[in-house]
Order: sequence, then structure tokens, then C-alpha cells
Amino acid sequence: MCRPLCLQKPKGFTLIEVLVVMVIMGLVVIAAMGLFIDNKKTSATTEEVVDVQQNLRIALETLVSDIRMAGFLIPADENPITGAPNIFGIDANRDGDLDDTDDVGNFFTLQTSSSLRAYARVVDEAFSTPTVTLEVEDVMEDAFASGQWIKVIRPSTLEDLSPGENWAVTAVDSGANTISATDTGAGGSYVSGAIQAGDMVVRKQNGEAYPAVVNYWLRPTQNAGTNNFELVRQDDVGASVVANFISAIDLTYLMEDGTESNAPAVANLDQIKAIRIVASAQTDNTKTGLDAYSGTKTRTLRTVVKIRNVMGD
Repeated sequence: MCRPLCLQKPKGFTLIEVLVVMVIMGLVVIAAMGLFIDNKKTSATTEEVVDVQQNLRIALETLVSDIRMAGFLIPADENPITGAPNIFGIDANRDGDLDDTDDVGNFFTLQTSSSLRAYARVVDEAFSTPTVTLEVEDVMEDAFASGQWIKVIRPSTLEDLSPGENWAVTAVDSGANTISATDTGAGGSYVSGAIQAGDMVVRKQNGEAYPAVVNYWLRPTQNAGTNNFELVRQDDVGASVVANFISAIDLTYLMEDGTESNAPAVANLDQIKAIRIVASAQTDNTKTGLDAYSGTKTRTLRTVVKIRNVMGD
């Protein structure tokens, strides 16, 4: 007799089971991709926020440094602050002036002896035509180098002891703490012994006037979103970008009589004793600042800086 063959049940997945697995795998992939995209957005946003914060700190520190030294070692009849705008200037077309229709506000302008903020106090002097060799307090010579330019000012009288053009530095000796410079005054007019202990060496740029004039303003950042500006600093030699991502700078002027002003009259500029700075910066609203990305992130720093008008303040 023939025995019937035992038929085994076929092994494998049914179509429904395959579809269920595909749906589950799809959900897992979507969740993983969503997590990856979120992490990427967070990382990119964090990186841009760090850039914003760094630029904001640089902007504030540069402004503070210049304001502190405004009026330092300049003639007594000159004001430390010569431009105190109600609205911090915005150069809409980036042409270096604030005279166009779309421009707003005015330059913030100050005067100082050195736009480079480099100084050294004299200890002793030696002169051998045409070279003046100045011994200065230890380490202070490190702010100077051969090929640079200087003036020498007497703090007590604010007299320029280096007549004529800025003097050219010919040598710096860190071991002896000396700065050597060539007298380039009219006909070499320096007289031995004219510079004394306590006088100040001021580093200058070639062609920079005395006192040096420094202007600040904002201009739109190229290829960036709205309300995204560069902070520009201009001295007698040229202009440079200090910081990016800036959205606003507001200045309040603290006057000698204890009052505050947003726009002091020209006649009262000499009464400004301190300035309150509120500076803000934000992420680019065409990049991580997009509403569909992370949205604009804004950071703000505030400080009050005293103007050191005279030596010892």
C-alpha cells in the first residue's frame, strides 16, 4: 500500500507581515532621520550663537577700550568725545558716509593720542643726532617695534615733545628696555634733555594726526539677512570691521552734573564723564535664524565705561 506523503506547512512571511515590518522600519528610519536633523540644527545653531557671542564681546571690548582712552594725552582744548549720536549711525549703502537717503544716525567719534592704544612711560633719555634713545619702564617697550612710529607727550602739560612729523622707531631693545627713534622734525629740531622721566611714548600710525580721531558706525553685512550689521572702526589711516552679527548699539551719556542724556548738545560734549553701552547681536535670519530652522537668537551685553580724560583717572 502507498502511504500518503506528509505535506509540510510552507515557512516564510505573509504579505501582511512584510507590510507590517516595512511600516515599523519606516517609522524607525523617520524617527532616526528626525533625530539626526534636530541634532544637526542644534549643532549649527549652537555654533552660530557662539560666533554671535564672540563678536558681541569683541565689539564691546573694542568700544570700551577706545572710550576709556578718549582724551588721554591730547591737548587740553580738545574734547575726548566729539560725536555723541542719539542714533548710532547705519551706513545703508556701505559707502563710508552717513549722508545718503537711506542712512540713519551719526558717527560716534572720539579723540585720543593713539588709535593703537600703545604707550610707554619714560625712565631716561639719551640723544645722539639724529637718534633719540628712550629707556622706558620694564616690559612697556614690548608694545613697540622697529619700523613703527611714535610721539612723546608730557602728561603734566600735554606738550608734544617730538615736534614735526611722527618719529620713526629704529630699534627696540627688550634687555635694556629702550626704544630708539629718529628725530624727523623740521631740520632735526630735538634738543637733548627735552624728554624727561615721566613723559609718555605714544605709538602712532604713519600719517596719523595728533590727536587721533576714531569713528564708529554700523553697516549691513553683505549676503546676510535683515538687522545684521558689521561694526566699523575708522581711524586717520583707514577703516576696518571690528565685529559681525551686530543688531543694535545704544549709547547713553552720563554727564558731569549727574544727569543722563541720549543726545548731548555739542556745547556740552566736554561734560560727558561716562557712557552706558547696550550692544545686541543676533543670528542670521537667512541661516539658522530662519523661523523654519531655529528662529533668531539674540544676545545682549551692557556696561558703563568711564572716560579717563586725564592721567591717573
